[in-house]
Amino acid sequence: MTERPLVSDWATDFDHLSEEWAAHGPDILADLRERCPVAKTERFYGAYLVTRHEDIVETARDTATFSNRVTAVNTNHPDKIKLDLSPITLDPPEHGPVRRPLMPSFSPRATDELEPTVLSMAEGLLDDMGDRKLVDGALDYAQMLPVAVMGHLFGVSTEMGPTFRRWVDGMLKEGQIDLSIARTAAREVQEFFADQLRDREELGDDAPDDLVTKVLNAQAELPDGATRPFGRKERIGALFVLMLGGIDTTWSTLGAMLFHLGSHPADLERLVNEPELMPTAVEEFLRYYSPVTIARYITEDAEIAGCPVSAGQRVLLSYPSANRDPDYFEKPDELLLDRENNRHMAFGVGVHRCLGSNLARMELRVGLSAWLERYPRFELAVEPDDVKWSVGPIRGPRSVPLRILN
Repeated sequence: MTERPLVSDWATDFDHLSEEWAAHGPDILADLRERCPVAKTERFYGAYLVTRHEDIVETARDTATFSNRVTAVNTNHPDKIKLDLSPITLDPPEHGPVRRPLMPSFSPRATDELEPTVLSMAEGLLDDMGDRKLVDGALDYAQMLPVAVMGHLFGVSTEMGPTFRRWVDGMLKEGQIDLSIARTAAREVQEFFADQLRDREELGDDAPDDLVTKVLNAQAELPDGATRPFGRKERIGALFVLMLGGIDTTWSTLGAMLFHLGSHPADLERLVNEPELMPTAVEEFLRYYSPVTIARYITEDAEIAGCPVSAGQRVLLSYPSANRDPDYFEKPDELLLDRENNRHMAFGVGVHRCLGSNLARMELRVGLSAWLERYPRFELAVEPDDVKWSVGPIRGPRSVPLRILN
């Protein structure tokens, strides 16, 4: 990775794409919440970072001032970012008509119907590990399951798995530092989904009932009640963002779950002995290890928590920081498997809240339950501080070496 200038003060010179941030993000955010809840940097053509729960909610809901047209802060100038990821890069009123037709594919009912398939995929991955006593919870499992699920939903060959992983890494990790990697990945993704859409169109009524076909046939709702087909950019953008959102966020959280349980034997033993805790445990893992930090584009000079912010720059909304805000959560820095009051923000807030939250929750629950059924006793095979975390807007463990115990 390219060497980056060291941060002088996280309040005035933050660098969320640095290895220091990847390794110590929660500690950095805790410090900023206390002394500088709206940090600023001159890097990235000038940007801001919001860390407190209340301020993040207020900013996220003001889509007129803080637009979703740009959702990343990197070394590209914000006015040069033209990637269309409809509906996430659309603001109201254009956003809703494109988002709503996608929602039935991720409803609780659709997710329930998919659960047996996800369980079979999880068990297959565990079978592939065989009798090995040393496995990588991230590379061998957590990063594999969401890729398999999304490939199934798109109706593509399982052989696409490594390519999906390369594209996700290229867009959300290496590509955040080296823009040429992101551009290459984006072009390949767009070409791939354009080909998939063309194939479904040629099949007509014989097209499979997969997510590509559903996006091809989706109808945006117009203000007068009429409908129109999605445009080409909307179709490709929707499939693009569903791939990104459906893979990296889930694999990062599942990897973090295995990291935590491998380094906290008491929590592992309790969850194995009290499987009824799984629903609250999943929510608590989502809160404690929230992976996503999202950006907004500032459309006009404004204030956040009394701090002036400038039009034309970007602001980062740290959902991980919001989820450890002591003004909103009791014992925020403790992971409590039985936490009941847990209105976390892992899936975002406002109109752009994650479309696939039902699917993600089910994958995490099924994926972790299947793992614990197969491996009720395991431990981290390295020191916790030796685990490297990913650089970029999605934070998760790059590798989780685990030792399987008898």
